[in-house]
Amino acid sequence: MVHKAKDLSPEQRIAVESLLGRAIAPHEAIMIRAVPSPAVPEWLEKSWETAKGKGLDQLTMEEIDAEIAAARQARRENRPASEQ
Repeated sequence: MVHKAKDLSPEQRIAVESLLGRAIAPHEAIMIRAVPSPAVPEWLEKSWETAKGKGLDQLTMEEIDAEIAAARQARRENRPASEQ
């Protein structure tokens, strides 16, 4: 899609100029192409599904930090975190 610089919002203009590394003239034609974001890797999607299924997406940051600390401590002591 082609736009004229004068038709861009101030935020869009700033973003385009930042990307180009230069100022754009008011009547300059700007080509904007939407590119689909890359798909999430299958392993990450499965990990999210597993975490959500176990309710882990409902944990607070404090609970997550506590889980990480417990897992690290268990690893240092060479035993499963569930035994603490």
